Amino acid sequence: MEQQKNSKKALKIALILLLTIGVVVSLLPFGAAASWRQIFSFFGLSDFSAAADSSPLSVHVLEVGKADSIFIEYGGKYMLVDGGTMDCGERIAEYLDRHGVKKLDYVVNTHPDKDHIGGLGYLITHYEIGRYFAPNIPKELIPLDEEYIGAQKALKKKNIRTVVPNCGDSFDLGALKIKVLAPVKQGSSTNNNSIILRLTYGKTNFLLMGDAEKEEESDLLASGWNLSADILKVGHHGSSTSTTGALLSAVKPRYAAISVADDSNDLPKKEVLKRLKSAGTAIFRTDVSGTLIFMSDGKTVSVVTAR
Repeated sequence: MEQQKNSKKALKIALILLLTIGVVVSLLPFGAAASWRQIFSFFGLSDFSAAADSSPLSVHVLEVGKADSIFIEYGGKYMLVDGGTMDCGERIAEYLDRHGVKKLDYVVNTHPDKDHIGGLGYLITHYEIGRYFAPNIPKELIPLDEEYIGAQKALKKKNIRTVVPNCGDSFDLGALKIKVLAPVKQGSSTNNNSIILRLTYGKTNFLLMGDAEKEEESDLLASGWNLSADILKVGHHGSSTSTTGALLSAVKPRYAAISVADDSNDLPKKEVLKRLKSAGTAIFRTDVSGTLIFMSDGKTVSVVTAR
């Protein structure tokens, strides 16, 4: 009987607390529709990603399963590289909303595979888009699945033109310099037509490989581009088709980020992890550590993880 009374009392307290929070939130200056981030801050709480607030540049490798989505933040300007699978769109939007995103200055779809383009249809609809980049895919390789078609419909509905960047093109996100290194030439698969980006802020560099496999890596190495980078976003989720020893010798990464989850492909492959370890690279995986945030002040790079 006493236990039942205590349970009822605890329930009443919980209900009163929820009602109180609701009233307080409705009275906040940012209104009832405020982001969770502002609410957390009001109550003296914060989510782990708030650690990036004090850093001029943050690169967020989002936990989206065996898929890719990378959110880049610099000085109130925002960029998104890929959108995960279709079921990730809303979850990615919730993350961006917590960071106050209203407009994505740049959206890059590295290639049209469903685990990279899937969530973009939702995200294109949800935000104002500055420029949208995608590679020139051979007609016979263009997918006809709902993920690709959904993104194209969203672009058409909002009258957003797709920009096909040329190898060597560059653009800025504030003081962050973004250079397109590939595709150097048209490949025979969607993976080997991945847009590869090198981000430079001060003396720090990030190399984002999309799903490039050894064939595109070979073209990249032959191009003569400076590939050195502090952080390597590992290509193709750690598949054995990518991240060759030759690439690692050119990049010499301090950190590697792998966006992956348990699936039948058993990624990342052991040989890839072995190559990274032999190169002296610290490995971070979304399946182990959740969302990864790499932060730069232009001189040094640090990392925080969700778990």
